[in-house]
Amino acid sequence: MAFLEQMLICSYQSQSIYFPLIACRMVRISVQFGWTKTSCVGLASLALSLVTVFSNFSEGYSMGKTSMILAGSDKRLLCSIMYRVYALINIWKEPIQAILPHLKEIYNTSLKYGMIDYALFSGMSFAYRAFFTGSLLQPLSKEVALFIRNNLERHKRRIIHLSVVPIFNGISCLRGSSSGTENAEKFITEEHLAEALRNKEFMFCESMLAIKMMCSFIFRRPDGIKPTARQYLELFERQGSASAQFINIYRLFYGGLLSLHFYRESRDQFWLDRAAHAIQKMEVWTAESVWNFENKLFLLQAERHYAFGEMDRAAEKYKLAQKSSKKHRFVHEEALACELAAAFHVKAGNENAIVVAELIDRAVTCYQTWGAEGKVESLLLSP
Repeated sequence: MAFLEQMLICSYQSQSIYFPLIACRMVRISVQFGWTKTSCVGLASLALSLVTVFSNFSEGYSMGKTSMILAGSDKRLLCSIMYRVYALINIWKEPIQAILPHLKEIYNTSLKYGMIDYALFSGMSFAYRAFFTGSLLQPLSKEVALFIRNNLERHKRRIIHLSVVPIFNGISCLRGSSSGTENAEKFITEEHLAEALRNKEFMFCESMLAIKMMCSFIFRRPDGIKPTARQYLELFERQGSASAQFINIYRLFYGGLLSLHFYRESRDQFWLDRAAHAIQKMEVWTAESVWNFENKLFLLQAERHYAFGEMDRAAEKYKLAQKSSKKHRFVHEEALACELAAAFHVKAGNENAIVVAELIDRAVTCYQTWGAEGKVESLLLSP
């Protein structure tokens, strides 16, 4: 079982198709010959496979909770199981903001017991989930900078460093920090994406793409990323059509928003197909967690109605996206919904200047609350 556990770790890190098979084998041996501590790891990994490979969210969620109960009070064992459950499984069922403190706990406990790999993976997972879900940028910047420094000085893990630095640069870009780079085109280049793809670091490549699309869309610089989006969106859509990884959410969300923008401009069916895929996925995920996905689905639907000229339906969905973002505490996505609604009403000519000004004011307030002063500055300077 210990050997299978090591194989399990290696297969997950390499995104091998053997990961669910090894997990199934561990559970089968446990059922046949009796349960051990390692059996809990196998059960948690089988739960993870149900979620990420087979999109069976409810069964995976239930099995993940069972694996934590069986682990008891063994801190070392709990760290390995809690990482799988909180970072990779529960995000599809529970409010994601409530998961972030658990990831910090796993990081600190794993360091205490010398479980460096789990500490680094939980720290990296925290950085990504906190960034994409709208944690306040100023304190997050300090936490991510400290994590990067500790990794460089003590652990020197290359892939961890390469994965987290784009998050720090994205935060600096949004904050308008003098120490940060000006835009996503500079700190994530075509060469970075191509190299990650050549090295078969697919999740790293997808993560950089999601950050690049997020910053480009928020700063309203879609043309700079259009060739990149055309090259990579369909690639990841084919590769991960049946998977459910955290980064898929934001690759599809911002990729879908960009695709609808490009479709409005060009009427190119390629972009409509990408948007349709993003909306279909978001519908599935919203059925699992209204809290985490409803506002994103409403905003994608609003942009689609806008692209089809269905103005009344678009206006309704923009309002729903704003309300849902506020209710579920995604302040950055409330800002985006307000900003896009304002742009829609200006183009449609169906609202007076006061309503548009109120939407922009609300967007500015939300961006300021988030800490995105760089975005606020660009928004106030825009016509």
